[in-house]
Amino acid sequence: MQLLASRTSPFHRFTLALVLAATAAAAACSGGKEAPSNPAAAKTAATPAKTPASPAAPAPAAPAAAANDAKPAAPALTPASPPAPKPAEEKPAVVASKVTDPAQVPAVRVPPSLATHNPNPPSNDPTAAAAALNPGADKDALNAKAELAKKSVGDPLAQEADPNSKAKLTYEFGSDSKNFGKCMQGDVLTHTFQMQSAGEEDLVIKQAKPTCGCTVAQVSTQAADGSMAPYNFGSPIPVGRKIEITATLHTQNKRGHAASRINIFSNDPRGQSQLGLEADVDPYFQVNPQNLNFNQLSARDTANDKVTITTTKSQPVKLTAALDNVPAGMKVELIPTSPDADGKSAHWELACHLGPNLVEGNLAYTVTLKSDVTIPGGEKLPNGAEPTYEVTVPIMARVTGMISYTPAFVSLGLIRPGQVVSRTVRVTSHDPEFKLTEPKILVQGREGGEWDLASHFSTVIRPVTGENSIDVELRLDGMPESLNGSFSGQLVIQVGHPEKPEIKLPITGVCRGGNTANAAGPAPNPNPSPNPSPTPAPTPPK
Repeated sequence: MQLLASRTSPFHRFTLALVLAATAAAAACSGGKEAPSNPAAAKTAATPAKTPASPAAPAPAAPAAAANDAKPAAPALTPASPPAPKPAEEKPAVVASKVTDPAQVPAVRVPPSLATHNPNPPSNDPTAAAAALNPGADKDALNAKAELAKKSVGDPLAQEADPNSKAKLTYEFGSDSKNFGKCMQGDVLTHTFQMQSAGEEDLVIKQAKPTCGCTVAQVSTQAADGSMAPYNFGSPIPVGRKIEITATLHTQNKRGHAASRINIFSNDPRGQSQLGLEADVDPYFQVNPQNLNFNQLSARDTANDKVTITTTKSQPVKLTAALDNVPAGMKVELIPTSPDADGKSAHWELACHLGPNLVEGNLAYTVTLKSDVTIPGGEKLPNGAEPTYEVTVPIMARVTGMISYTPAFVSLGLIRPGQVVSRTVRVTSHDPEFKLTEPKILVQGREGGEWDLASHFSTVIRPVTGENSIDVELRLDGMPESLNGSFSGQLVIQVGHPEKPEIKLPITGVCRGGNTANAAGPAPNPNPSPNPSPTPAPTPPK
């Protein structure tokens, strides 16, 4: 190159420098392609274009340019938009060359930040180029379109109300709520709301959704012949047609003021209309007490209690008790007070007798008392019978054997090797003829027999003052360092009672430490320093 420069004039050397600069710029635009190392080859490759470039597909910048006349050529730069085509005779000396190798065609430069947004932007589309230069706005537009598409195919109730809709769901003022006033518990209350499609375009009801399961809504619309027929949600309702919405309020298990709402979703500009039902519910029966709780009883104990049942309006009724699968040791009796000739009375007593020979465990039984008074508007039962007013009385007790204990198992939780833990089990005798003294205590394996960890436990027995009970303290004096993981065994207390000679309680726990030291983290410092000294930096090797 120095030899070539020495054989040319200063003007040619200047021109050659501009050619080299243009070549470097074109290589940078083409993604780092190397320019030809021979300037003479570049001059040979550059030929003037004889026809104007097509506007639809402008010629890309050439990887090399040459001077064909005495005029100096400026370095080629990548334009923001394709330049307008010019006649061949008006083109500058540096022109696009005819490239036969597609790999040498330089690509339009795209900022790296836009590469993931639009990997193939149309370089000759100004609108796409503007969108590529403003990715935030383009992303917002895409999100808006996606949200619109989601609403169009998703839940119609999620769509926003259209304020420009001319549909209208109307009703008389004050008729959107029905107060039934006083009613009896269990009554089935029904009301029909009268409405109309009164806008300038067809009304479409999407759904009639009650706010609780006690309300059922049925929608009917007026047909062309004036009759009322069930409505299919989503169907258009012509202007002027009547709409009836029948709602039912069930008051079973309700007391006091009961209220419910029905939400009507439609293409009315409001989007949602609301109907209301309410009533003041009085119980048909008064029960005192509400349940019978005998608390704790032993299998040998006996207990008696009763519940009084009266009608709220002192109406004589006949009650029957549904007694199915009564627990062993329980007896229930329903007795009317001053019944009439038909056996009806406004006052009843439910007497319950428990024991002896109750089954050990939790006792829970519910007595259902049914009257002979039919509930107005009630739906027939599955067996075809008419529903009647009824009341339930729960009966509960905790029945223990002659020997009881608490808790039912011994959990040591998460411990570390060497940690001392203790748990206490209380054992009680409910047999006045059997006195608890100092039973024999064993620590065994989970299935009985020897346990390799039994030697790490000790027990202490303490009598409970004023009770026929003892407290058995199980003390863990520390697990070995080699233990890491869960462990289980059992605590055996040999009380010696004829009905329950011994009781067995599982022992469970998890030990973290041993061979995997610090698996549960280091033990906390009981007296941490408020200003701990920083750890000194290690001394670098000499």
